[in-house]
Amino acid sequence: MATTVKVSARIPSALAREMERLIEAGIYSNKSEIIKDALREFLLKKKYLQSDESEYIKNMLKAVKPILAEDWESEADAHWDEYGGIDYEPDKA
Repeated sequence: MATTVKVSARIPSALAREMERLIEAGIYSNKSEIIKDALREFLLKKKYLQSDESEYIKNMLKAVKPILAEDWESEADAHWDEYGGIDYEPDKA
């Protein structure tokens, strides 16, 4: 039994040209790989959108938190520590 299924679809010629550009650039090896990648991304997006919104937000925060922490602790951001504006961290009292 085959592990893949052939599916035919008609797409606009502009999309087909973009697919060819991706293949020529070496980003993908063929059109099937592009379509499989796009379909995986689409289905994951749909899965997250249909799931519990609070679970989606928790997962997004888990992914973003280390990036934000790195930025908050960077030397480039240190000059804002002395800024007299609105505190953006909760009181520690």
